[in-house]
Amino acid sequence: MQQPALKKLRSAISTILLLLFLLGGCSSPATIQEAGQDKSSQNQQQNSADKTSDPPGFWLLPQIDGPLYDNLQSQGVTLSQKEIYTPEGNSLNQAVVKIKIGESQAGTGSFVSSNGLLLTNYSTAIQGIAQNSDRNQNYLQNGFYAQSREQEIPLENFSLLITIEQEEITDRINRQLADSLTYRQRRQQKQKIEKQIIADRQSRNNNLVVEINDTWSGNRQFMSVYKVIRDIRLVHAPSNPNIKNAADYAFLRAYESPNGRNKTYNKSNVPFQPEKHLAIADEKVAPQDLTLTLGFPGETQRYESSYAIDFYRKNRNPVLIDTYKAILDAEEYAAGQDSATAIQNAPLRSSLNHNLIYYQALQQGIDEHHIITKKQTEEEQFKKWIKQDSLRNIKYRRVLSQLEQSYRIASQTGDLLFALVNTINNNKLLQIAGLYNSYYEHISDPTNTEISSTKKKGVLQRHQSILSETNIEAQTLMLGDMLYTLATLPDGKVPFHLIELFSNSQENALKKEITSYLETQSSQSIVYDLNRAKEFLNLPADSARNHPKDELVKLYNELLSSYQFSRKNYSQHVPYLRPAQKLYVQGLLKFRGESLTYPDANGTLRLSTGRVKESGDKNSIVNFVSTTDISGGSFGSPVLNNNGNLIGIVAKRSPKSMINDLLYMPKRSQTVNMDIRHIISRISEMYNNSSLLKEMQISDSRTN
Repeated sequence: MQQPALKKLRSAISTILLLLFLLGGCSSPATIQEAGQDKSSQNQQQNSADKTSDPPGFWLLPQIDGPLYDNLQSQGVTLSQKEIYTPEGNSLNQAVVKIKIGESQAGTGSFVSSNGLLLTNYSTAIQGIAQNSDRNQNYLQNGFYAQSREQEIPLENFSLLITIEQEEITDRINRQLADSLTYRQRRQQKQKIEKQIIADRQSRNNNLVVEINDTWSGNRQFMSVYKVIRDIRLVHAPSNPNIKNAADYAFLRAYESPNGRNKTYNKSNVPFQPEKHLAIADEKVAPQDLTLTLGFPGETQRYESSYAIDFYRKNRNPVLIDTYKAILDAEEYAAGQDSATAIQNAPLRSSLNHNLIYYQALQQGIDEHHIITKKQTEEEQFKKWIKQDSLRNIKYRRVLSQLEQSYRIASQTGDLLFALVNTINNNKLLQIAGLYNSYYEHISDPTNTEISSTKKKGVLQRHQSILSETNIEAQTLMLGDMLYTLATLPDGKVPFHLIELFSNSQENALKKEITSYLETQSSQSIVYDLNRAKEFLNLPADSARNHPKDELVKLYNELLSSYQFSRKNYSQHVPYLRPAQKLYVQGLLKFRGESLTYPDANGTLRLSTGRVKESGDKNSIVNFVSTTDISGGSFGSPVLNNNGNLIGIVAKRSPKSMINDLLYMPKRSQTVNMDIRHIISRISEMYNNSSLLKEMQISDSRTN
């Protein structure tokens, strides 16, 4: 039974994770000014680019109009505006889905038949594949193919969101906000207005999910309306024993009730019939071919200031790299010890590997491409622009100093907080220690003279449950690496308890001290041994109260105290950051004066364009590379030709292009797409006379 204190901590950690990773979301221009480039020259180049080049970026559906659509047509797009997007109509947006597992976005998929057949990439579906595998039937290792609808496997907690409408509602909100409101009052009133707008829109249809997203750092708001599907089943996944290279494909199918309701799995459910599904292209791709990608790209931060990037470089990225590596190493160790564990934790290892590569690429890219210097150069030009007009000077003159102040506050404990969040939230030994920390808190109250056997039994059962599903050696290795990260933080940030425990600062000596400490705990702590735990729990309240506190429980308590302190300190920067970031982006939009701009990616449906750079080996049809602008949530997105037909799916992006999440550089944009011809060829080779290919209306001549 989970203790209330631990539940409260989990909730707090979830909240702070949102602050850590989502707070910086802002907007992005169509191009970014290079260091030293004259602004007038930039504007001339941009105006020219608007007319002649592919428009990079993440375009919202309502933006596919006017100049942007004219640009798309000039590049060779034959689709009409209504074929790309029509609210609640038969357009491309109805063929593309956001795939979710619980409340988290897993990736993007697209309908490829009129009976709800869905194509996505392997990593998006890996959790569903793993949760239905075991030692005897390992679908990760051997693959899966449903010979009939009855054999399709329901995927627990999977759901789909189909965008039926996107609408800007900025004016609708602003009309109800008085100019006299303070920033905080305005924010609170805005939340009430948005809640009412969502309620009004949902009242028309219970099958809908409605979200309102801030864009351009809160300067504009867009409402997305989704149809939700809650019965998702696995149809086919190829064998993929190497989870670190999960750039492959998978087929799912969407189901709904016979009366069209979004019911969870039921045998009576029938295949969902989408308003739109994608046709498979007949033509092969060639260099310089135009590509269109519709997907749900995750958060980018292209309008962040130099102060934000400096904070990421010094305070966020290093500890995330260290802690993600510690978790991944532990999970890899556990997987190597037991085949059942290897199946169970495959999705986690895949996700951790992606996160590790991502933050390593960001850290390297910030230095390699002088991102901070480029941001600072633009900020100096922004300052000059502000001073050129007295009204601008009044409005914007303090905005950069406010951003600097907010990140100065965040940097005081940010790295400590990031390290503690990943340590407390992921290490099972500390989770067990947390159970006994709550127990100690209970018995520390002298009025609790009697401790119920039910409470003791609950603690012990939860302890036993965690131990039974945990590789203790792996968790010990992880904790050792986490403690090393915490103990090597900059001076003034190392938790005092760790300074008391470990006197050495030299790398090898410190690691030996940590190893020795954990070896002692494994032979003495109640966390490691149920019998020692039983002996402690059997003590009367007075005796337990006076009993020396277990060292690992003490460690947990000290880390928890450090977490609470660092969280409180870190949160103080938010009231400075939010209004300053909003004003900064508002000013930058005016300063840059671009005719076409798009907001940062935020998990809503976007259109991106690109060009085929290469088609891989001349004798291979596996992948092709394009210049498409994507981010994490884009994996599995359909890649279309200029006629809107499917030519592939987004498989992965080159690590060197990940820095584009912070500053877009066209030359760094490199997306690896799996060719649809390769998918067809593999299915044809593995399964003769495949029903999947027939359902997608693939003729026999194309499989030969």
